[in-house]
Amino acid sequence: MTTHNDIKVLGLGNLVRQDEGVGIHLLQQLVDILPAEIEVLDGGTGGLFLLEFVENAKRLIVLDAVEAGIEPGEIVVWKNEQVPRYMTNKLSVHQMNFAEVLYWANFQERFPDEIVVVGMQPKCMDWGTELTETVQRNLSMAIHEVLMILKDWGVNLEFRTSERPQF
Repeated sequence: MTTHNDIKVLGLGNLVRQDEGVGIHLLQQLVDILPAEIEVLDGGTGGLFLLEFVENAKRLIVLDAVEAGIEPGEIVVWKNEQVPRYMTNKLSVHQMNFAEVLYWANFQERFPDEIVVVGMQPKCMDWGTELTETVQRNLSMAIHEVLMILKDWGVNLEFRTSERPQF
């Protein structure tokens, strides 16, 4: 039986590359409203060090900027087999991207029972610490997606009035 302790939320991205940091921005907004039993991690642009976090999750939600060929700011939700497990596209030969982390977790037979990526198509990944207005405008919809996934997984999301997300 999966408990809330088995649910993990991982934010990915680079906060100094504008919309590339959307996963971290989403995680920062979720931290104060998620039940304490749900473990969260700011994974930044980390590679292999994320493997243990992924392997220890029964249910994993990943928040990230994704290249899905859709309009900037649009949200994608990939579940289980829809989530890429291996890609060759890297920024440098030294970087291990997250899809490779998933590949190794799967290879070691320690893959989450359920995995969901809540992603947003970036508009701009130039240097800068602010999200573009297009992406910023859709953060609340992405948070809503995460909360609905958690609700489907049986997580009770009762908020105090000051914590209730506004959609």
